[in-house]
Amino acid sequence: MNVSTSLYLGVFIVFTFLLYGNTLNHDFVLDDSIVITENSFVKQGLSGIPSIFSTESMVGFYGQQKSLVSGGRYRPLSIAVFALIHQVFGMNAKVFHLFTVLFYLTNVLLLFKVLLQLFKERIPKQSQNLLAAIITLLFIAHPIHTEVVANIKGSDEILSFTGVLASLYFLLKYIDYRNWVYLVIAMGCYFFALLSKETAITFLAIIPVTIYFFRTNNWKLLSISFGSLFTIAAIWYLIRGQVIGSMFIDAVADNLMNDPFLEASTSDKYATIIFTLWKYIALLFFPHPLTYDYYPKHIPIVSFTNPIVIWSVIVYVSLILFSIKGLIKKNIYAFGIILYGLSLSISSNLFFSIGVFMNERFIYVSSLGFCIILAHFLLLDSHKLLKNKNIAIGILFGILLAYSGKTISRNQVWKSNLVLATIDAKTSVNGAKSQTMAGGLLLEQAQSTHNPVEKQQLLMQSIAHLQKAIDIYPEYIDPKLLMGNAQYELSKSPHKALKYYYDILTINPSHSNAHQNIQFVIGKVEDPSTKVKLYEEYVMHSIEPAAIYFLIGNIYGQQLSNLPKAIKYLDQANNLKPNDADIIINLTTALSLNKQFSKSIDILENAIQSSPNNSQYYLNLGLNYYEIGEIDKSKSSFDTAVQLNPNLNRSQFPV
Repeated sequence: MNVSTSLYLGVFIVFTFLLYGNTLNHDFVLDDSIVITENSFVKQGLSGIPSIFSTESMVGFYGQQKSLVSGGRYRPLSIAVFALIHQVFGMNAKVFHLFTVLFYLTNVLLLFKVLLQLFKERIPKQSQNLLAAIITLLFIAHPIHTEVVANIKGSDEILSFTGVLASLYFLLKYIDYRNWVYLVIAMGCYFFALLSKETAITFLAIIPVTIYFFRTNNWKLLSISFGSLFTIAAIWYLIRGQVIGSMFIDAVADNLMNDPFLEASTSDKYATIIFTLWKYIALLFFPHPLTYDYYPKHIPIVSFTNPIVIWSVIVYVSLILFSIKGLIKKNIYAFGIILYGLSLSISSNLFFSIGVFMNERFIYVSSLGFCIILAHFLLLDSHKLLKNKNIAIGILFGILLAYSGKTISRNQVWKSNLVLATIDAKTSVNGAKSQTMAGGLLLEQAQSTHNPVEKQQLLMQSIAHLQKAIDIYPEYIDPKLLMGNAQYELSKSPHKALKYYYDILTINPSHSNAHQNIQFVIGKVEDPSTKVKLYEEYVMHSIEPAAIYFLIGNIYGQQLSNLPKAIKYLDQANNLKPNDADIIINLTTALSLNKQFSKSIDILENAIQSSPNNSQYYLNLGLNYYEIGEIDKSKSSFDTAVQLNPNLNRSQFPV
């Protein structure tokens, strides 16, 4: 390694920590809970690694083996790395963030090494190191990467890209030296990349194209390169298939948060996709504003008459035509375009729905194509437009300074879920996701504070965000559930909360949390008349009406002293759930108190046929026989009750 290269590497290390060192004090955010803090396998440390590699990547969080997201997820390597970190350092956010920055730094340093390998036969020798360095600096600084680096979960992107870069590096070594050891190492690195994230599958095309551009037209070598990668991809595909089923699983989306195109026509769907493809290019040139929330309806559904869609079509058709022509001539700008397009293709929604309109992390790799084009122009071609090369240098430093400032400031937004949600809710004003998250987190803060003024302020802020989310997407269940909670927390009025829970049941009649919250709110009502009225309204919605009839009957009998009503509802509960001991005991007790001894006896004798060892049945039966003067039967029933339950005090019975 020469002095110049060593100096560049030192600059990259310092630059990376200068930009991302401020993430070390951040919390775990967003999907970190899925892959780290609430992942049962990760929390097991080393002992959880076998389960990580043998199950779908959501199982450690959701606890069930099924395709929980479109296409399923099999990304065991990054999760296994998290388990290893947890084994050694525990659940320490600072350490996890440090490792994420180190992974990014490794990615960056390897990128520089690969670029040097690529350029040694294509770029003038005096410009090779500098061009590679400028590309690397632009890549380090680009703010579009903040989501990947500031969010620990983004390590899957970083590790995957590191794997494909290493694979490319050793394939280049194989081509240069014809040493099969390099080929084997390259195959291993590609397997590493695929296990980190399945988007590495695009490099099955990108790596051979890269070798074609920067090394050889030798079809034998290109075939060997492709064949080796294809073999690894096939092995990975088979393993993945054994674990989760197949490459893509047909998932039926039931709401816009799982499929943003659910309500769009086919024409509008593809128009909107083309709209987002332009936004990707725009963010590469001008990465502001940035947000984690590209869910409905931050991105609008548009048609092909939209001017941005028309412009996007023109731009992409031009890029495709230019790259086809440049492919033949091995034009480096064409290579940058092809790298951008191929790496984005799998996340573009063009071929299958990925569950969201777009995301900044989806162009983590694609941004390299942009950096190559920009750096090559500024260093080698800007003189064609700019008379003074100092202008190009000034532009470069201006870009790096602007990118660096944006990256550092954007990192701060990822400090915590609350900071991220409340700030991005201002950016994604029509994003139901961030509005809901902001509302939910503000509600949590309100519930934890003991200052009544602060509590009310937080609740009002929470309600404002949640109402915005509901206005954006009226069928979105999450904000309705949180809104019910917030309204109850603010007013303690069951009616204000129940409105939102019942709205949820019109969308999903069996929504467990809505039912649970309804019962909680009604259960907190102190006035029995109000409580029983609320239960009577709810019972028609309940997925367990017998339990609600039971509660209503008990309130009428025990608190309102209305035995006929108590018997009515307990009898309905018994009809729906005829073998429930609690229902039978309370019903027969109410019947006895209402002097309906014969009916009580009939119910108890039938119950004893199916549950002959229930001492309470015999005790109630004995009391009923006593009341109608059947003393022998009463004594016999009491005796049987004591035999079944020796803890009963026989002397307390009337006979």
